[in-house]
Amino acid sequence: MCIEFLHSVRWTRGTSKSDLCLVLWSCVLLRCLERKMRISCEVLVSNRKLPSLNLGNKRTGTQSSLGIGRLPGSKPDVSSLFIHLCTAQNKQGTKYKVVENIERVFTKYVAEGKFTIRFKEPAHDLCVKADPVLAKTFLQTLKLGIQNKDIAKLHLSNLAPIKQSQVEKPKTKLVIESKQEYPITTAFPYTLESLKVNNVQLNRVENRIMKLKKLHSLNLNHNIIKELPTKMNEMHCLVNLHLSFNNITCISHQLFSGRLSHTLQMLDLSNNKIEYLPHTLGQLHSLVSLKLDGNILHKLPISLGKLTRLKYLTASKNKLVELPATLSNLRLESMDVFGNPFSSPLGIVRNNIKGVPSLKEIASTQCVQRGLCPTAADIPATLVEYLQAWLKCLCGKICYESHILACITLNLQLVASGLVLGNVFQTTAPALATLCSQKCFDKFSKT
Repeated sequence: MCIEFLHSVRWTRGTSKSDLCLVLWSCVLLRCLERKMRISCEVLVSNRKLPSLNLGNKRTGTQSSLGIGRLPGSKPDVSSLFIHLCTAQNKQGTKYKVVENIERVFTKYVAEGKFTIRFKEPAHDLCVKADPVLAKTFLQTLKLGIQNKDIAKLHLSNLAPIKQSQVEKPKTKLVIESKQEYPITTAFPYTLESLKVNNVQLNRVENRIMKLKKLHSLNLNHNIIKELPTKMNEMHCLVNLHLSFNNITCISHQLFSGRLSHTLQMLDLSNNKIEYLPHTLGQLHSLVSLKLDGNILHKLPISLGKLTRLKYLTASKNKLVELPATLSNLRLESMDVFGNPFSSPLGIVRNNIKGVPSLKEIASTQCVQRGLCPTAADIPATLVEYLQAWLKCLCGKICYESHILACITLNLQLVASGLVLGNVFQTTAPALATLCSQKCFDKFSKT
């Protein structure tokens, strides 16, 4: 089955590593099924007769082992096939006859690994939730069995009692702290919600990690990762991302877009070799905590002021010569910028005000002010990027190209209630501000 599956894949010169990893993972699952047609899954058994007796069914499934098989020595035809359901409480299992006993199979959500088998006798519905690849292969084998096709060649279960390990609850948390513990030939459990991989000399974020759809927390501290793949922005529900003590030098502007921009709440990039952060950092709308200590950052992006939910910011021991004045839009509970030179001179850095703004700038300003959020389906993708790159003057006006860039003094006590800056008495730092006019420069450079 596994070899046939590989031959059925349409290979091209442009086949990516991620596609290859997905195919190999599918082959691993199929190989497991070839040994014995039995899958680990969650099953809810619903008795259709109970409601007529004023009795209710359970509402939650049980970790189970579900197999298709026949008794040793029986005839290799559909009359000898059974579906075998085993749980931790019933390792011997319950056998459901297949031939003329399956009323219907519901497969509407099989792409999510969910399907239901309705039996005539007993009047049970087996509501199954499993890995999508395993679910589809299980149903395909069941279909071949019902059609009485090559049953002797199918890798069926012998209907023997199961072991405790086969019905253990899937792992949701995994901690790996040495190379010996890191799985090479086996896959990460697809049910993982928290993954910690430290001190294993990991040099990249593997595609199989990014494919974990239930992952909430990812800790890859103390490795040798140099860059982050942009596909990380597709991670479905990642909330906490820890990447401290690696060798990261730069970050793609695409990383902070996609699904990640809506889910990420904690980002730790401390103790790397990062010189620059992209302006798209401001798209992490849910971010609460940001750690940037121990890098070689000279500046922070102006878009940092868009992170209105941010409460904790640490950027100590960098090479910051100034801060973005947009920090004045935030109300932080804690801010640590100790150990930075803050050496930028005060005054105008660049004056981009050259008469009347362009039509593109005027239209984009109106879009932002009216809360319009067109996508690439509505306007060209380049215009979407331009639209999201708006800047805000300290007076509140939206700016694009027409603005004055100036270094002013920022009182950080108005930004954070807990402040670590330099000496005990220091409360201000030079800040790079976007100002909409000469009038605003005159006003804010004096404060």
